[in-house]
Amino acid sequence: MIRLQRFTSRWLPRQLSRPAQQGFTLIELLVAILIMGILTSIGLPTLVRQVGKAREAEAKNALSSIGFAQQGHFFENRQFAPTYSILGIDLNGKYFDFPEPESIPNTYRTKSQAITKETNALGSSRNYAYGTYYVSDSYQVILCQSPDNITITQVPDDSTGDCIDGVRID
Repeated sequence: MIRLQRFTSRWLPRQLSRPAQQGFTLIELLVAILIMGILTSIGLPTLVRQVGKAREAEAKNALSSIGFAQQGHFFENRQFAPTYSILGIDLNGKYFDFPEPESIPNTYRTKSQAITKETNALGSSRNYAYGTYYVSDSYQVILCQSPDNITITQVPDDSTGDCIDGVRID
């Protein structure tokens, strides 16, 4: 028969004889709050940027829909639509305003914009412009993005130009 030895420790009796501690010390609480503050200051700006990028998806999707609808309208009527109601598009954006397109009759271009509603909010979305061009029996599109939420960007007058007050996104 195997005999098990009894576990003994010199540490255990001393711990049991001490009075139980109640709660945390002030230093421990301050260190925990300091660590939480540092982590928040690192993570919050990233979170705010990601929220702005998610809101920008509304503008990109709406401008893409406008571009496809304008192409279909041009194919049928040989001119771009001067209003969104003619295209049958309802643009009631939550984060963006969509002013009527700049379509000049008897030309082969149209310009649309998405302007953010939050121009002073931290992390608000950037502005966008979208151009649809009919060149050499094909459609070309340009999407321009402003550098910030205050600058209004514009697409060029022709499909080979550069964005005005913004950068081209391909």
